[in-house]
Amino acid sequence: TMSHVDVKNLKLSKFEEEHYDEYDRYNLTDKYAEGSARKGRTKKEASDNTNRQNPAGHERKIVEKLQNSEKKAKE
Repeated sequence: TMSHVDVKNLKLSKFEEEHYDEYDRYNLTDKYAEGSARKGRTKKEASDNTNRQNPAGHERKIVEKLQNSEKKAKE
């Protein structure tokens, strides 16, 4: 998990102290900073959900072909 700078732990400049309200200060925290503009998936999500190479190769395709050819032979 990412650790975020908490609003309470934020070190404000003099300008920020004078001119920023609680909402501005909240936006200064890095909660929104990392990757928020990025659409799509994180690297972890992508690697978790990617299609892994099956060690048995293309056995699903082969089984499907055999089953279809058997079905055709019966017809």
